[in-house]
Amino acid sequence: MTHDLLVFSLGEQQFALSVDQVTTVVPRATLTPLPGAPTDLIGLLRLRGALCPVIDIRARLGLAVAVPHIGECIVVMSSASAQVGLLVDGIVGVVAQPLHKQGRTDGDRLIRDVVEVAGHVVATLDAEAIVGGDVRAYLAASANSLHRQAGQAAA
Repeated sequence: MTHDLLVFSLGEQQFALSVDQVTTVVPRATLTPLPGAPTDLIGLLRLRGALCPVIDIRARLGLAVAVPHIGECIVVMSSASAQVGLLVDGIVGVVAQPLHKQGRTDGDRLIRDVVEVAGHVVATLDAEAIVGGDVRAYLAASANSLHRQAGQAAA
């Protein structure tokens, strides 16, 4: 058995998410900043009439922040707790990987597994850990005002 991974790049490194967790991929757009948000929660994206928080995955992984450039995109993913966008440098593609038993995850490890794809080391990410407790707490505390903003913008 195999499962499909969406592989994306951050600089020279490659990372992946299970295709089952990816909702869509969109070009980078203007984001609405969020005052008081965790530093890696870089803003809100209006997507099909809804507001989607966007995380700078580089910051979450402890990588250097990149200069914005053409080709950046936002991978919108769904976790059990939220739908969020991840700012990435570009999409490499979708690959099928052999399905193997996952080890126990402790809930805060960003990297779930490491696989080799076409001669490159690819770290598969854990969607729940990407969102993180700080982002979940901020979104929960801001939920009512975010819904009001979405409603006002739709009107």
